Amino acid sequence: MTSSKYDNYFYFRAVTDEDDDDDSAASVMLPVNKIQGMGPTATTTLTIYFESERNEVISDTVALTVDAGKMKKVIHSIVSAMNRGPHSDGVTVIADDVTTDYDGTTRAAAYIDPNITACGAISVG
Repeated sequence: MTSSKYDNYFYFRAVTDEDDDDDSAASVMLPVNKIQGMGPTATTTLTIYFESERNEVISDTVALTVDAGKMKKVIHSIVSAMNRGPHSDGVTVIADDVTTDYDGTTRAAAYIDPNITACGAISVG
């Protein structure tokens, strides 16, 4: 994959303490142009499928926990982020569960849509 200054990436982090952010199951940044699709896989789970860089058969996936009845709104928010122009750094945070930083200070988790309540399983590989 070649990249340019116009590439956009989505960032996901599924841990609440920044000290635990140490592998691709904890956090990942994936290129927007590799999204294959997204859809509900449970009443409150939205799964985003990405073309894998490592495996031609199995997609990389990120599961988000979503408020019941808000799946369509969350999908709309993600698609709107996909269609926006390049950002200053090309990175859009979709879901970041961290509430405790390295230094022990706390902060609110960050989500692109208020109906996302958590970043669930991240499967890359």
